[in-house]
Amino acid sequence: MKRLTPIFWMSLGLVSLTLSILLISDLMVGLIPDKAAQILTYRQKFSEAMAVQYSILAQREDNQGLQQALDLLVERNGDIQSVALVLESGEIMAMAGPHQALWTQPSGDRSTPEHIQIPIFNGDLHWGTLQLRFHSLETSFWTRVLGSAWVRFLALVIAYGFVGYFLYMKRTLRQLDPSSVVPMRVQAAFDVLAEGVVFLDGEDRIVLANRAFSLIVDVAPHDLIGKTLDSFEWRSSDTVDPPSIYPWKTARQGKCLKLDVPLVWERVGKTVKKFRVNCTPILGQRKQVRGILVSFNDVTVLEGTIRELELSKTELEKLAHRDPLTGCCNRRALFEAFEELWERAQRDGSDLVCIMADIDHFKSYNDRFGHAVGDQVIQLVAKLLSTTLRPLDIIGRYGGEEFCILL
Repeated sequence: MKRLTPIFWMSLGLVSLTLSILLISDLMVGLIPDKAAQILTYRQKFSEAMAVQYSILAQREDNQGLQQALDLLVERNGDIQSVALVLESGEIMAMAGPHQALWTQPSGDRSTPEHIQIPIFNGDLHWGTLQLRFHSLETSFWTRVLGSAWVRFLALVIAYGFVGYFLYMKRTLRQLDPSSVVPMRVQAAFDVLAEGVVFLDGEDRIVLANRAFSLIVDVAPHDLIGKTLDSFEWRSSDTVDPPSIYPWKTARQGKCLKLDVPLVWERVGKTVKKFRVNCTPILGQRKQVRGILVSFNDVTVLEGTIRELELSKTELEKLAHRDPLTGCCNRRALFEAFEELWERAQRDGSDLVCIMADIDHFKSYNDRFGHAVGDQVIQLVAKLLSTTLRPLDIIGRYGGEEFCILL
């Protein structure tokens, strides 16, 4: 099972702290008013206002208007179930709704949230009472919880707060300097190494880079922190395109070593550098990859030297088998080729023709025009002979101005 990241637990802790602050503040100063108390206050004031209006109609003895007013009140106000105007003697003067079935007389003259009674006075004498029956405020626990604005507000704080804290912490921690938690002796040990060394975190970001690597990419060590190795212009040694997958990603996915992977780093206006890259995954207690240690061995000079040696070897082999003036086979190479062709002709019974050619009066050319012109004549004759031969035929310089052709 995948472990939850520290950022998750930090975000959860911040959300819990925020909720604690809100709840304590509500207990101390009452951030959210009591909904039931507000409703009760509203019902009481509303009932008092209605009592004043209906008492005026009653004093005018407008019984028809009073009844119509009560009927309209119950019809248009869904919160009121019934209403009645009761005289001091207990006689009901006017009523709307099933008041007698719904009304329960509270003890004394007190009102309840569902049963509101407002006394009406004529001077100092108690004239009557306006009784209003409201819907009950009592609901199920979950209805009260889900319908509470305070609960919905806290739910939004939890949801949006957690997402906000998580994204903020994730982005902020990237900007922190991980090198500050790396002991100086560790950094100094890495700086001593001649090869570039980089330590990557769980998201392939650089958390440590030694001085050799900073010199390779020409970036200050502290500016490398937080960058990804993918952001540099790497390419495969045999192509001009970036590799399909970088070795440090392969090491992370396979949880295995990647050794001597060739990579080329090329920067505009800079010398192309070639590296042999080694990647070592750092595993945690549960075998999860906590980071990658990547080393860059600069083999630019070494490969350049090897390439020069190969060119020198090719040139030496050419000089050992080719005449430097004409490019034809020298006498040694000619004899080796002749022996091979002679054995084949004897074995297979095939034909073998040997032609000797030289330049007449060549000495006079040298005496008259000089050796430089004589060399040009030899080169011209060798070129003419070579262009008339088949690919399998062999031409060699046998002597000074003498050539041997094997057909």
